[in-house]
Amino acid sequence: MIAVIASGDTDSGSATVSLTPDAISVIPTKVDLKPNQSQQFVAVVAGGPTSESQGTSGQPATAASPVLWILSPPVGTLDDNGLYRVPADIPDTTAISVTASSKASGKQATATVSLMSPPWSGRGVQLLGLYLFLVFSLVFLIVLLWPPALPSPDTAKANRIEAEKTLDDRTNDLTQKEIAVAKAQARLTTAKAAATSTAKSATTQTGSAQTDATDAQADLDTANSARSRSGEARDFAAKDLQKKREIEEKVNNPDIDTRLVGRINRELDLLWLVLLSGCLGAFLHMSQSFSDYIGNKTIKESWAWWYYLRPFIGSGLALVFYTAIRGGFMSIATGSNSSASELNPFGIVGVSALVGMFSKAATMKLGEVFDTLFKTDKAKDTKDKLSPVQNTTDAGKSTGTSTGTPTK
Repeated sequence: MIAVIASGDTDSGSATVSLTPDAISVIPTKVDLKPNQSQQFVAVVAGGPTSESQGTSGQPATAASPVLWILSPPVGTLDDNGLYRVPADIPDTTAISVTASSKASGKQATATVSLMSPPWSGRGVQLLGLYLFLVFSLVFLIVLLWPPALPSPDTAKANRIEAEKTLDDRTNDLTQKEIAVAKAQARLTTAKAAATSTAKSATTQTGSAQTDATDAQADLDTANSARSRSGEARDFAAKDLQKKREIEEKVNNPDIDTRLVGRINRELDLLWLVLLSGCLGAFLHMSQSFSDYIGNKTIKESWAWWYYLRPFIGSGLALVFYTAIRGGFMSIATGSNSSASELNPFGIVGVSALVGMFSKAATMKLGEVFDTLFKTDKAKDTKDKLSPVQNTTDAGKSTGTSTGTPTK
């Protein structure tokens, strides 16, 4: 009983407050237990505890105990004195309720028990870790299947046209140099003939004729040197044109050379890269989840198949995503609606790896594309519509959400 008194200058008043405890309560209200452990619960009613034991000693209660103990779900055992025993095998983390019900008033109080299953251990975990390393080894296949670095078809064509123009210019320049050499040769022949003629006649013009012949020889040497340089430039331009033509031929060729399988079709090579990149992205997700759960000692054997199938899920989603991009259903900066030779392998591999890594987001995006392409109002006329609760449940199933999924 509590008295509340209000007092003024000349008058005062009071009220009485009666505090009554809960009709019944359970101690402790929440506990975490592991296999083979036990916990003594005590129910407290308005008159006092129902058993002589107040802690976890497990002393028997009086025969006239006014409390009924209820275990839900029936995992483990709970006796009439409130002693709960955990079973030896807990397949998964489970929450159970220990309820004390008053026989006199019918009031109930509940305590929550979290049963912590032991982490998965043994050879199975080791095999799963080895499997993750094998999945990572796919990165070497990606490297060996990587297409050679080649320019785009338009760039290769432009380079070839420029090389042809350069060769034409070098050929014309060589022709001019050969004409200059021919002229210098004719001038030298004339000068030598004049020098010989003046030498026989013993005239005073002999010195001048010899000088002309010397100058003509010097001009001829200069012209020959220029023609030699022009010829070398022309040969270099011809080789460069041949190289540019070979590059253009490789760019337009549907097959490419790889380190792993040699010659392979470009489209098939890109498909392999997409599939392997999807696996690699899934590996990044799996390895992070696996290391976190191993470190926290909370990994469960029930999720083994999730880890084993995750790379195949990532590959499949990457392939679907790639075909949707190539088909023009989605606009992403990877060269949609382009030939294989115009696609950037870095963009293709990057998008595929991200799809494998974030499969849930990729699935939602594909769902949006599907809804946009195949949108219909037919569902509005359907009879026996689902209730909102059913819709929510089905939506959870369709997105694949699940409590306890080993994702981070």
